[in-house]
Amino acid sequence: MDVKIRVLKRRAANALSGHMGNAILGMLAVFAVHVAGSMLASGLFSGTDMLNIVLQQVFLFIFSLVAAIISAGMSYMYLNMARQKEHTLFDLFHFFRNEPDRVIIAAFVMALIDLIVSIPYYYYGLTADPGSNMEEELEYMLITMILLLLAQALNTILTAPFTLSFFLLSDHPDMNGIEALKQSARLMKGNILRFLLLLLSFLPMIILSVITFYIALLWVVPLMEMSRTVFYLKILEYRERERPEVITDPAGDL
Repeated sequence: MDVKIRVLKRRAANALSGHMGNAILGMLAVFAVHVAGSMLASGLFSGTDMLNIVLQQVFLFIFSLVAAIISAGMSYMYLNMARQKEHTLFDLFHFFRNEPDRVIIAAFVMALIDLIVSIPYYYYGLTADPGSNMEEELEYMLITMILLLLAQALNTILTAPFTLSFFLLSDHPDMNGIEALKQSARLMKGNILRFLLLLLSFLPMIILSVITFYIALLWVVPLMEMSRTVFYLKILEYRERERPEVITDPAGDL
């Protein structure tokens, strides 16, 4: 796929024009679900012993699979926005009414990858001594932050081939979770680097959002999500032109 990143971002901005309200509310709803999961985990397993820590992580893992159904619903809503179709916040619950097990299966694979790459971060946090003075505490915090950033970077790279899965499930009601992962990997073949560069192009905006106490993220994150949506649509457009036997856009109006 030969398309410039700035073109994708401009098209994403155009798709959001007039719909930013729903985009922001959808993002906040997904964020609230994840926060609620973290609060529940902390409340149910508040102990500091190993058993409570393990149970907390198991709970968060399972909860993330349920939360993925809402995230997939947001992908469905963004697709409707990008195609200039009718959309509402109730789109977030689309997959609760349309075989949510398909989303859970796809989300399980991606959540498992996230868990595996995060093992060094969790291990260090559980076994390392935070220190007894400011210098040691700062060193502990620095190493923890580095391990967390590495885990997030690895997770982004390793799950990049599957990033189109929720879009595919939105477009193809008969597709199961495993097939969505496989089709996503096929469509992303040769496009992973461009996708990662697209994500990196938002890094300056995310860093600058600190100046606004992260309020700017209310606009940056929806733009990122819509850019991912446009990326998916452009891949379908390219594959339909070059290889019509591969999955095409069911909407037929790019």
